[in-house]
Amino acid sequence: MQRPLRTIAIAAVVFTVLAGAGAGAGAAPAPPGTGRPVYVTNSANPFGDIPPTGPANVARFASGAAGTLTPLGTVPAGDGARGLVVTPDLRFAYVSSSGAGEIWMYRVGPQGALARFGAVPAEGTFGIAIAPNGRTVYAGNVDGRTIRVFAVRPDGALRPLDEFDSGDDFAKGIALTPDGRFLYVSHGTPGDEQRSRLTGFALGPDGRPIRQVASKPHGVSGAETVITPNGRFVYVVCQVSDDLFGFRIGPDGGLTPIPGTSTGLPAGDFPEGAGISPDGRRLYVATLSTVGEGQAPGQVLGFTIGADGTLTRDIDPVTMTDPIGIAFAPDGRHVYISDFSDNIVNAFAIDAEGDLTLIQTESSQGPRPAFHSVTVLPNRGPTAAFSARPATAGSPTRFDGSASSDVDGRVARFDWSFGDGTTLADGGPTPEHVYRAPGAYQVRLTVTDNEGCSTTLVFTGQVATCVGSAAATATHTVAVS
Repeated sequence: MQRPLRTIAIAAVVFTVLAGAGAGAGAAPAPPGTGRPVYVTNSANPFGDIPPTGPANVARFASGAAGTLTPLGTVPAGDGARGLVVTPDLRFAYVSSSGAGEIWMYRVGPQGALARFGAVPAEGTFGIAIAPNGRTVYAGNVDGRTIRVFAVRPDGALRPLDEFDSGDDFAKGIALTPDGRFLYVSHGTPGDEQRSRLTGFALGPDGRPIRQVASKPHGVSGAETVITPNGRFVYVVCQVSDDLFGFRIGPDGGLTPIPGTSTGLPAGDFPEGAGISPDGRRLYVATLSTVGEGQAPGQVLGFTIGADGTLTRDIDPVTMTDPIGIAFAPDGRHVYISDFSDNIVNAFAIDAEGDLTLIQTESSQGPRPAFHSVTVLPNRGPTAAFSARPATAGSPTRFDGSASSDVDGRVARFDWSFGDGTTLADGGPTPEHVYRAPGAYQVRLTVTDNEGCSTTLVFTGQVATCVGSAAATATHTVAVS
């Protein structure tokens, strides 16, 4: 039995957000305890001779503390809906719809609710990614090998900005480095017989390409492309050759094959989806396989990522019919994986060794979740604030960090540096400290929220998991007499 053609090869499309689109208060967050929104795009794509059971949509869920999902309804999407990305300020979301040939635009409201406010023509659009600074969005065009650049206006609307060659035919997987300096594109279609290439481009401040910096062969029919949160390694899974390739990213964006992957590391049958955990320690791959005579179900495979980028397949696989979309909770304790054939999304708990335990199977609330079909609303980082009641040397000076805040959760950790060489890890909001001598001391408070977000942006290629920033640190001079 032949595999049905579930993905269409593309040439990437790019959008840029105008200055100001990333500013502002953003959408109202979900009240604490209601759960972080999780989105599943349902493509309504045909499956062999089996028609879809309904139109394309975007389903929204609330993820509870235990990782389980509660359906919160759906909104329409264009035919062939695939990836969904969100601006870092959580004000706008964009969905690529290959069948409609459009990028659908949504405003993000309370509890992650989506309200469509328009669409822009983007013939053959496929995969989609947003730059870490929220100023550039990248999507795909199955009708050519160009990467188009669009701008996002302050009101969230997109406008054409530029177009350039992707470096090979049928660009499919799109990923950006966490610093937004480089873009990488995998190429190929499930009908290919020859290897394709992973190309890389240096990007300017406005998101337009400055120059091509890399072109390296990968396997046959490259698909999902992901980058570690530290920006050092990029991985691409290849559908037809059933393998994956990894590359080190150089300071200039050049690529060097990672040992053990230069000729392709076996990655199961027809790997299409991939995801890297927020801590950057593990790579998970979704392999599709049609159940039928002579066919086995698909699997989710796990690899540990070494310090040098090498991969070790030491995580127990789990079985699904056709797993495809992968997205992690910001704290890295749960992962959500869609299934193209079964119209479901599975919630898994992740243990300390990276093994997955199924905790829930929920309807995807629509037909045929496809490539890049699961997105978790990014976690906005906390804001540090504190006051001090200085005392004389030898007596306790009191600090109060209770004014620290988190718009979409709660502050869970307070790390203090008292400026005299003394630190207090996880010291709570109201510590005391005794200075041994008079002086002016630079006191620093760094806070972390309940989902592990603090000063660092966590980004693995398409959309942020944690929008951390310098606001999670506050520094004041405390004068001790």
